[in-house]
Amino acid sequence: MKPCILLRHGETAMAGLFCGHSDPPLNDAGTQQIGLAASMLGQRPDVIYASDLKRARQSAELIASHFGLPVHLRPGLREIGFGAWEGLSWEQIERLFPAEAQAWMEWYPQGVIPGGEPYGSFLERVRQEMTFLLAQSEVQSLIAITHGGFIRSALTELYSLPRSEAYRCSAQYAAIVPIPPEQPGGAHEPGS
Repeated sequence: MKPCILLRHGETAMAGLFCGHSDPPLNDAGTQQIGLAASMLGQRPDVIYASDLKRARQSAELIASHFGLPVHLRPGLREIGFGAWEGLSWEQIERLFPAEAQAWMEWYPQGVIPGGEPYGSFLERVRQEMTFLLAQSEVQSLIAITHGGFIRSALTELYSLPRSEAYRCSAQYAAIVPIPPEQPGGAHEPGS
């Protein structure tokens, strides 16, 4: 298997808010984060894939220009859709949707978000995309620019990492996460 890297997009003006299918561009900090990540990636990949959402697409274009490669968009790499919670902080969600917020916390990640993408559907999409990426990595090295929730779900559901470890690996914007991931206690420190 050749190197396969999941890379979280850079920061946007919606940092700290629920941002699933919302489509904000990178902010200046996000552009700088991706520039730093590009310099940390080392070896040139054979191919670059990205979610079609603007923040991931722009991040991928910056990475691609660093390596002189095109970007191949894959809508399946999108974040989960947060429905009525898009653009809200957790405090706003608790105030506006108290029963739903409580249920979501009790059943996380299986809780239902009003108008949102069901976790089961999202997880099936993550599995399909990871199957595709892993098949591609049999013959070519790749970077896939995606989202924090996508990365965490891949790590917990497909590689059985504890949620806390999956969060640690993907919490930072522009986090670099090799697949398969190192297990907790390993020497690898992904991200920037």
